[in-house]
Amino acid sequence: MANSRVLLSDLKSGKCSSVVETRLLRFWEARNIKRGGELMWIDMLMVDVNATIMQATISANRLPKFRERLAAGSMYSISGFDVARCAQNFRILNVHKQTIKIYIQT
Repeated sequence: MANSRVLLSDLKSGKCSSVVETRLLRFWEARNIKRGGELMWIDMLMVDVNATIMQATISANRLPKFRERLAAGSMYSISGFDVARCAQNFRILNVHKQTIKIYIQT
C-alpha cells in the first residue's frame, strides 16, 4: 500500500509514515565548540508546495547515509521520520515549533 502524501503544515508530533515532498532550502553543520568542533548534527530548512517552511535535523551518527545526497535547491520525498517539538534553544523558525528528525530508515 502506498504511503499518503501530506504537507508540512499537516504534520503532528510522533512517527510519520506519510510522504512529504519538500525542497531543501539550506543546510549547515552544528558543531560543539566546547568539544573541539565536534559535529553534532546538520540543520536544514525545508519548504513544501504551499511555501510552509520547517526545520529538519540529521544527527551526526546518521550522516554517512545522507551527506552526499544533500543539495540545496533539490527536491526530496521523505517518509519514515519523526516529528518532534523543537528545543527552544535550537529553534531556527518562530513559525513552527516542530522539527523533522531524519533517521536511517528515512
